[in-house]
Amino acid sequence: MTSRVRFRIGIIPRATPNRFGTIKKMLVWLGFTLLLLGMWFLLRARGLQQRAGLPTGRVVYMDMDTAHTLARPLYDPHIGLVGKPDYILEQGEALIPVEVKTGHTPQQPYPGHVYQLAAYGLLIQRVLGRPAPYGFLRYPQATFRIEFTPRLMDELLAVLAALRADEEREDVPRSHNHPARCRACGFREICNQRLA
Repeated sequence: MTSRVRFRIGIIPRATPNRFGTIKKMLVWLGFTLLLLGMWFLLRARGLQQRAGLPTGRVVYMDMDTAHTLARPLYDPHIGLVGKPDYILEQGEALIPVEVKTGHTPQQPYPGHVYQLAAYGLLIQRVLGRPAPYGFLRYPQATFRIEFTPRLMDELLAVLAALRADEEREDVPRSHNHPARCRACGFREICNQRLA
């Protein structure tokens, strides 16, 4: 009995002298490309931060975009205060609140805005346990650095005490004569003193 042996004839691939060298080159180019892409994103983020008027520092909290908000606001039950700053920047050990305002840019920040920013500084210190020595109020045409001095923090606590006292009163008189403020007020529907 004769057996047949079949041979398969084909082309034998030519061996490359250094196939691993080619792979190394590709990985180096891929790494270099990813490095350049990362640098581009970093520069773009810094440019956006500067255009937004934010000082340097790593943004660790942002309430301006719902995709980046914290699960819950800053809350201190001991003083009955809750708040969500627009941004919190990290500069060394300090956390710096930033509040962005739209509309008219005043010559000096409005007192209510200063107290709001100081309240965020107080919340950062009490809730997060980190120093907040100052904050920034960003208006469309100017940015103001507000130092959280002992005097400002005492004034803030006095304002909070006055607000709590007003909560107990039956009738609190309106504190302004601006119809636009009434239009934006959350109590407008139940207020018997509204201007708009």
